[in-house]
Amino acid sequence: MVKAVWVLALIIVSCRCLAVQADQRDTRFEVAAGAESIAEITASAPSASWDKPGAEGTVATVYVDGEYNQDIALVQGAFPMTYRIFLGPLRPGSHLLRVVRNDRWSAAAADFKLDAVRVQSVGSSSPEYRVIAHAPILYARADTLGRFTDAPLLMWYERFPRPDGEVIQYSIIYTNEDGGTETDALMARWGRTTDIEYVYRVTFDSAGNIRDELFQAPEHRDLHFQGRKLGQHPYFLDATLNNVFLDGGYSPVQYRFVPVAADLTEHSREEVMDRFPWTYKASAQEMQREGKLRGPNSDKTAIADPRQYLYVELNADNRHHGASAVWVKLRNDSRWRSSHHGRLDLTVFRSGWFRTTVELPAGTRAENIETIAFECVDLRDPRVPNPGPPPDSVLHPGGKAFLLDADYRPGANILGPHEEVVVQPGEMLSLTVVRPQ
Repeated sequence: MVKAVWVLALIIVSCRCLAVQADQRDTRFEVAAGAESIAEITASAPSASWDKPGAEGTVATVYVDGEYNQDIALVQGAFPMTYRIFLGPLRPGSHLLRVVRNDRWSAAAADFKLDAVRVQSVGSSSPEYRVIAHAPILYARADTLGRFTDAPLLMWYERFPRPDGEVIQYSIIYTNEDGGTETDALMARWGRTTDIEYVYRVTFDSAGNIRDELFQAPEHRDLHFQGRKLGQHPYFLDATLNNVFLDGGYSPVQYRFVPVAADLTEHSREEVMDRFPWTYKASAQEMQREGKLRGPNSDKTAIADPRQYLYVELNADNRHHGASAVWVKLRNDSRWRSSHHGRLDLTVFRSGWFRTTVELPAGTRAENIETIAFECVDLRDPRVPNPGPPPDSVLHPGGKAFLLDADYRPGANILGPHEEVVVQPGEMLSLTVVRPQ
């Protein structure tokens, strides 16, 4: 099976790096002519936890030469994490970077520990320079500030070669969405409780000139970018409860992520989360704090602990109002459990690579899973005369299935190989389950 290609380290040129100790806040660095600057800031909030009201997390503010540059949302509590950010175009020469706790937007009981700072210059000869130089700057959604909800976690990019140039697309993962899809539907139709959105798509010709710029606007429309830029970095405002964007407006907080590279030709977008499992944990902690996990104060759309689900990734074409669902049978249990809970609105009706989940009893281990099955569901309205050709689903080879461990890390793939199969409504296709090593 072809594996996703991940470029987790950038090729850095014209680089001068400096480190500081935990009790220091200032870093001097040099910028070469025509370069973009990247800072790697390792920090934590030892007293914080994203599921702890009043101590959710810390916001760190970055200043360059005394001017506001951006903020960083620390969502991992006591775990020291390195945040990779771009500083934007700076004049050649010496500069001063300062990182401080943002007292206004940090949780009252969340502290701040700065372990190290490294600043690097990425020159125009680097293969990744174009990606970094055009990475978007995101203004935070104003109603998230001080509320520790829908926090941005990670940005990635994909490159799509064309005969006359290339397209670069930037996407982002948020801890959740306060509006839009309900929590149980997120798990059934998307296989996660994070919110994943494409932000910006820029088309270049063979000479490197921009030919088109699109972004994801409210109601998930593609609009042509007409907003402001800092150098070549476009500004966007997170403008809706389901985290889509405007190319105008601003808020007091902005984020500048260095995106990581991904090739998702053989995976769904959720593969990015698998590569960075802390995204599962941060989202689960937000679900717990907001009452979206089952408990005394949860609502009807609440879900079980995310570690109780089997996560299944498949590639299917759902044709003529067909949809996909997944079933699981455990050893020594005569019952089958489905991803859609018998509800048509919880099936997966889009085509291509997708994720879904099946809730299992607490404590289920991979070796307890006996069978995974794929079903084609008929979504046609029976009240409509002559509804057209019968639906089907073409299940393509590939995919995986796994459980999360106690630390929210994806476990071993237990889904065996399968051939391409056309599945009709009323049919279930049994998939091979392999024992974890």
